[in-house]
Amino acid sequence: MSLGQKIGRLRQERGLTLQEVSEGSGLTPSFLSRLERDKVNISVANLRKLAQFFSVQMTHFFEGEDDQQVGQVVRVADRVRLSLDDTPVQVFSLLPPNSDMEARLIEARPGSGQQGFSNRGSQMVLVLEGRLHYTLGEEEYELAPGDTLFYRDDVAYSWTNVGEEQAVVLTVAALNSREER
Repeated sequence: MSLGQKIGRLRQERGLTLQEVSEGSGLTPSFLSRLERDKVNISVANLRKLAQFFSVQMTHFFEGEDDQQVGQVVRVADRVRLSLDDTPVQVFSLLPPNSDMEARLIEARPGSGQQGFSNRGSQMVLVLEGRLHYTLGEEEYELAPGDTLFYRDDVAYSWTNVGEEQAVVLTVAALNSREER
């Protein structure tokens, strides 16, 4: 199944119109229509918008249909990069697509960070290397190697690598059932 077909199937499974997906993702209905018919290619940034709108991992769009193995290995060389090559924060998916969990390895240069709104389910952050300043809503935390932070969804967050070296962070999320719209 092509990427466009997978996007169209996901939209139809959710009972959404092209207009609704357009309003939620910021992509035009005509672009989405052409995408579903494999008439155009999509950039990483626009695919990320669709993944966020549908509350799925970007890797969801690239998964195989009939994987019957009990165990699955994701080799280092096969990790899916979820960030652009030249950004100061590199994000890699650690789990196979269609998992009921999300695990990411994050490598952040000194002074870099991220912010957003967590709505993916319960989240765990483990600092493997470096030091982070983490903000959840109005709460602030200083995290060092080995420290773990746990929080539930529906909270604004931001973090910054406050160390002088690259920070390496493992995040694991138990995905919630928001996919059922």
